[in-house]
Amino acid sequence: EKIKLNEELQRAEGFLKSVQQKLSNERFVSSAPPQVIAMERKKEADALAKIEMIKSSLQSL
Repeated sequence: EKIKLNEELQRAEGFLKSVQQKLSNERFVSSAPPQVIAMERKKEADALAKIEMIKSSLQSL
């Protein structure tokens, strides 16, 4: 179970990193429609929540 959670944590952290890179790209932020930016910010928040949930699950094992 720990191995599975660690793998899931790595995937979630990789996804979060890619979303954060997108959001830190000035060209993307300045040219993307507001709804796309909002969707990326939601993805970022969801990924952060998922990471916290996985870390919590790992600590309880």
